Amino acid sequence: MALPNIVTPEFETKLPSNNQTIKFRPFLVKEEKVLLMAGEGKDQKEILATVVNILQNCIITSGVNVLNLPLFDIEWLFLQLRAKSVGEVIEVRMRHIQDSECKGETDIQVNVEDVQVTRHKDHNTVINLDSNIGITMKYPSLSEVGNNLEDVTTEQTFAIIEKCVKNVFDKDKVYNDFTPNELREFIGKLDQKQFKQIIGFFNTFPKLEHKVKYKCAKCGKEVEYTLTGLMDFFL
Repeated sequence: MALPNIVTPEFETKLPSNNQTIKFRPFLVKEEKVLLMAGEGKDQKEILATVVNILQNCIITSGVNVLNLPLFDIEWLFLQLRAKSVGEVIEVRMRHIQDSECKGETDIQVNVEDVQVTRHKDHNTVINLDSNIGITMKYPSLSEVGNNLEDVTTEQTFAIIEKCVKNVFDKDKVYNDFTPNELREFIGKLDQKQFKQIIGFFNTFPKLEHKVKYKCAKCGKEVEYTLTGLMDFFL
């Protein structure tokens, strides 16, 4: 005799990058098992790949490719997914890294509802390079930056910058039909001050973070720490 089907609930949230509404279902036991196994391995690439796969399976809204989303959207979606699948309180094991002699570990609880995507006050997608010329930037997708979030080479950095230039504009026209070589030459002619403005766009990205205060279980000192990004929350 066939067993009855359990109705899976649906939830929704809005993407921090563009306010798009995303509908999703909780992850299943078999998907949680894969996630736990990836977490035990502590390999950042494997964890991120697993998160992406589970998100893609759980998103109900049609036409959404997780690989085309910026990382902070992915982190936010997974936080919401985890809350609806497991619970809104996350157990996080903190290590007292601020004290080289202590390094004690303390288990704390974080409520998902308290975690937000923070936005830097100076962050802007429009960068005015001088009084006449500017560029409009877009957030890089995970497929553009890859799953290696550390040890990025200079060449890779410039390639990501080029992919994130949405258009170039002056007082008379918006330019968005340039070739990769034309854009590369344009960026190469910027001075240091102008280039730092572009780097500033990346350094002030919206990010998932939450400040916590707790008493170290080993030394008893009060500790403050800012949890940032997927790995801090789930490792």
